[in-house]
Amino acid sequence: MISAAADSLRQPPWERFAITLIAIAAAIAMAWWQPWQVNLNDYSTEAAVPLAALLHGHVGEFLRTAPSYGPSLELRAPFALIASLANGSRLLIYRFSALPCLLALAALGAWIATRLRAAGRSRLTAALTLAVCCVNPMTYYAMKIGHPEEVLGAVLCVVAVLAALRGHVNWAGILLGLAIANKEWALVAIGPVLLALPAKRIHALLIAGGVAGLLLAPIALASTSAKVASARVTVNDGGTIFYPQQIWWFLGTPGRWVPAMRNQILYGFRMPPSWLQGRAHLLIVWIGLPLTWLAARRRIPRENALALLALLLLLRCMLDPWDLVYYPLPFAIALLSWETLVRGRAPIGAAAVSAATWAIFEYGPLHLSADQIALSFLIPSVCALAAIAFVVYRRPPAELSLDPVAQSTTSSSLVKWLSRVAPSSVSTTRSSIRTPSVPGR
Repeated sequence: MISAAADSLRQPPWERFAITLIAIAAAIAMAWWQPWQVNLNDYSTEAAVPLAALLHGHVGEFLRTAPSYGPSLELRAPFALIASLANGSRLLIYRFSALPCLLALAALGAWIATRLRAAGRSRLTAALTLAVCCVNPMTYYAMKIGHPEEVLGAVLCVVAVLAALRGHVNWAGILLGLAIANKEWALVAIGPVLLALPAKRIHALLIAGGVAGLLLAPIALASTSAKVASARVTVNDGGTIFYPQQIWWFLGTPGRWVPAMRNQILYGFRMPPSWLQGRAHLLIVWIGLPLTWLAARRRIPRENALALLALLLLLRCMLDPWDLVYYPLPFAIALLSWETLVRGRAPIGAAAVSAATWAIFEYGPLHLSADQIALSFLIPSVCALAAIAFVVYRRPPAELSLDPVAQSTTSSSLVKWLSRVAPSSVSTTRSSIRTPSVPGR
């Protein structure tokens, strides 16, 4: 919790500048750190051709060839246009197209770090926050495999919830719509955003649907048939791809041995059960409905919407048969935001997620069998899921005791803290979040 005394401290301007500069430098370094193999990764097979068509003004060709995350390419095209106008290579265009994704995550990390320092938290806590946001292995592998839009989606989901907590209905809807258009797993963020809003939830939902529809509809309309359109604007299941890092592994049927896609290390291959194919992603989206309903039913504090978002994003990793190394990134960023902004502490959990992801997805295939990899993923994931669910769904202390002295002081009033222009005082007692003084418009 961020105490009143700590939050009233003033942060030196040079420190805010230094944090911002470090975050920007880290984002640029991530984009230029490696000679990303853009002729071999997913960017080459999915995004390079439609993005080139868009940059050269061939809008029709872009709409006909764009992948399901085509709107993400539209959002990033102004940056890629800089490299295109300079007659840059495919690698340079990829770096510039990824730069807004990396800068968005760096900006979120810098924003959180400056508020932690203004609240009197240690430089080590701020540094760990920046490190998890800017130099984590999941972002590295998202760049390596060719999916920087995953980074942007993580930021948009978290910022949409933060905007909702501040009562900015329009911004919450716009950011949620952009997140869904950017990558459709962001549908899981609908519940947390609605839970975080103090009012006008239908209004925000209509805005989100309008923004997402406006960006996705042209891609669907450019398709030759309704069946093709449906396939292009939805994230498809991975077919027979069935990785050990998910909860369905032991339900699969043993198959042949095949080389892993990234390390060329042999996995013990399994085939997904027939009843799972084509349904896993639907389950990921629909499971958010009862979980959000349960959270609303228990009248949890609105600030716990960030924890609910982390819970749903963790379930996305666990339930997806095609769980790749960068999939836990949105979960880690949501967890970091909850740990720092709500609990006012160092993002130890998010740092642990980063380390565990590297160990399970990259170190594990070198030394473990496929079944051992599956267990190394399943055990900590279930433990983390149980811990976060306990935080989300436990009854608030205010409902258990009428004595304010006996109530726990484990969280602050996040909405008041976020809505201030300059740091001031924060109540040290737990209370439910009140409707912000500036209503959403």
